Amino acid sequence: MKKGLLALLLTVALVAPVFAADQGAMELDIKAGFNLMSKIDWGRPYDLDVDPAFTAGVDFFYYVMPQLAIGAGIDYIFNSEVKKTMFKAGWTNIYAQAKYVFETGNDIFNNIYPLVQVGVGMLRLDPDDGIEKETGLYWGAGVGTTIKENFVFEVLYSSSKSNIPDGPISDVTYSTLQLKVGYKFVF
Repeated sequence: MKKGLLALLLTVALVAPVFAADQGAMELDIKAGFNLMSKIDWGRPYDLDVDPAFTAGVDFFYYVMPQLAIGAGIDYIFNSEVKKTMFKAGWTNIYAQAKYVFETGNDIFNNIYPLVQVGVGMLRLDPDDGIEKETGLYWGAGVGTTIKENFVFEVLYSSSKSNIPDGPISDVTYSTLQLKVGYKFVF
């Protein structure tokens, strides 16, 4: 599954410029954020709460139409304490994404856009102790806005799934609400 999703991301990165050639717009967003209300579903009757964590990421978009952008990105969620355990957990998510931009005509909030992401999520544990971890499906959905043409603000709900084949638990799903701010470069 990991190879298939990475092949899909590479295909999007290589083919999208052909579609964007008529529009000529490409965008690079550098973002930082904070995860709120994070939890881990681990197949038990109760979920594990996770302390808030910082995130850092980069998103790249090609505008295939003036309002429609597709692209790829990576989001690094820093390790944070998983309550009621001795572990800290973090994720790295690599994804394809799309957004549809609605112009507002406002001088401050230039536009608003829904955003969807699908890719792979890779779990990190601290201490690792040689625990084998498998990648799993990552997805995210949210809304964002551009402020004063170059600053972005997004609210995103996301979920990363992972598998620990030899552990006491097998399926691990990390869900969180992210607040992100960033700077947009347009080419």
